[in-house]
Amino acid sequence: MSIEGILIGLLAIVIGLAWAFYGLKAFTILLPIWAFFVGLIAGASWGAELFGGGFFGSVTSWIIGLVLGIALALFSYFFYYGAIALLGGTIGYLLGAGLMSAIGITGLLSIVVGIIVGVIFAIGVIVLAVPVMLVIVFSAIGGAAAAVNGVLILLGRIQLDSLDDGALMRGLQTDGLIGIIAFLAVAVAGAFYQIRSVAAGVEGALDRRAAIDQSAYRY
Repeated sequence: MSIEGILIGLLAIVIGLAWAFYGLKAFTILLPIWAFFVGLIAGASWGAELFGGGFFGSVTSWIIGLVLGIALALFSYFFYYGAIALLGGTIGYLLGAGLMSAIGITGLLSIVVGIIVGVIFAIGVIVLAVPVMLVIVFSAIGGAAAAVNGVLILLGRIQLDSLDDGALMRGLQTDGLIGIIAFLAVAVAGAFYQIRSVAAGVEGALDRRAAIDQSAYRY
């Protein structure tokens, strides 16, 4: 187990579980952290694809990953529309790139498709005005995928290179039904916990259209 694998695995578990179970309740705090993580993974994969050296196997891939992660985190922290766009965009990218990996297409084409799907999801979230249930579902899905991938990496069931196109879904597929079942279990548990938490905290909260307080952002 490499140091990179241990680090990414632990980050994926901690950030993934927090995002899956508290995505809505602590949205303004957790979204920048989630955006940083996805940016780190995606940036490292882009760096490896464009400049070689392997996924997190060179200084270049680490630098690109860190720069992109920090940029996305800051963008989602300061800008309201940046935050809600990244909510959908990160999930769209992971699903798009993951779908391409599922049919055996990886590399640059997988990344491009992931970006296109991410943009579509980002626009969709803005148009839908960020309903509460959408935040819960997206955070539960993304967090579950990250957490299960982290566990599989630490257990040696998958290699860090399984995420080399930036798609967390690909890591789940490489371990067969075990990864998929674990992912679904965590996603459902996270969504259920968030729904109960919101419903218990504010009566009728699940009927509200807006889930994000625009006044919490500087821009």
